Amino acid sequence: MFRQFSRGRWLVLVLLLSGLAACQSERDHVLVVYSAGPRPLIDEVVAAFEAANPIEIEMFAATTGQVMARLEAEKYRPRADVVILASELGAAGLKQDGRLRHYRPDAIEQTREDWHDPDGHYHATGAAIVAMAFRGDAAPPPDWAAALDGQWPGRLTMPSPSRSGSAADFMIAFNLDRGESAWAQWQRARSRAGLEFSAANNQAITSLMLDAYDGMLAAADYLIYRQIDRGADLTVHYPDDGSVLVTRPIAILESSAQGEWAERFVDHYFSVAMQEAVARQFLVPARIDVDVADIRPAGLPESLIQFDIDQALKKQLSVLRRFQLQIERAQVVRE
Repeated sequence: MFRQFSRGRWLVLVLLLSGLAACQSERDHVLVVYSAGPRPLIDEVVAAFEAANPIEIEMFAATTGQVMARLEAEKYRPRADVVILASELGAAGLKQDGRLRHYRPDAIEQTREDWHDPDGHYHATGAAIVAMAFRGDAAPPPDWAAALDGQWPGRLTMPSPSRSGSAADFMIAFNLDRGESAWAQWQRARSRAGLEFSAANNQAITSLMLDAYDGMLAAADYLIYRQIDRGADLTVHYPDDGSVLVTRPIAILESSAQGEWAERFVDHYFSVAMQEAVARQFLVPARIDVDVADIRPAGLPESLIQFDIDQALKKQLSVLRRFQLQIERAQVVRE
């Protein structure tokens, strides 16, 4: 039996439908971008895009871990259209879950193509080198073994791999490269070298500059160069036995309803102007026709630790968990 609506009920229904339509209309003019730092870089990229296009960007800027946590929380009601991470492993995991859209940026041929996903689901906007950093004119240890085995006399800190995407990528690459012997080295780093863990990169660097520590392991070099440019008495050291290249991928979420605008935003990030903005943040730009900042070396370190992304994906959770339990949070008796 048809139930008649009163005039008041019809009015409420019309208002509700109008509100939903208005919300959808507003959403049609918004591109949602989730980005890991550096914050000044994404602010510049977003401001330039909004100035040139009739669309508003809603941005969430945080660490890679926070971005990944938010994506996971929204997995069944996704909001993000574009994501930028400071970890290739994070992007590769999203690809593995079928959450990234294939897209080939217009300027891809002007970039370092070996930095990108070969299947075209994510592309590196730039990269950092994860190595070591030290205060003042202290002579650095020649390699990782000397630092981790306690042969270097200073106090050491390191960003937590559970909080820093670059530190996590470094630690996983290092452990896969050295196998089981890496765990003994990390344990000696705690017991002999007195290695302690800070929260994320910025906290570790602040502790280093405040003289709480003499050296920093798993240091993302662009952050150190930023402080050096501001006058900090720090040095970056690339060990003889290898550093880790950590790319910063951008990707379009498969769930995005803003496909065209998302593609334009990705293309925008690879423009010469925005890649120059990448360089101004002391990162290595993806474009080969854009120079790095004067303060950093022109080329990449001679020795880089290589790792297989598929193998790293398979083992990252177990490696990170073991590192937390046996190294980072373990009760240590100093030797």
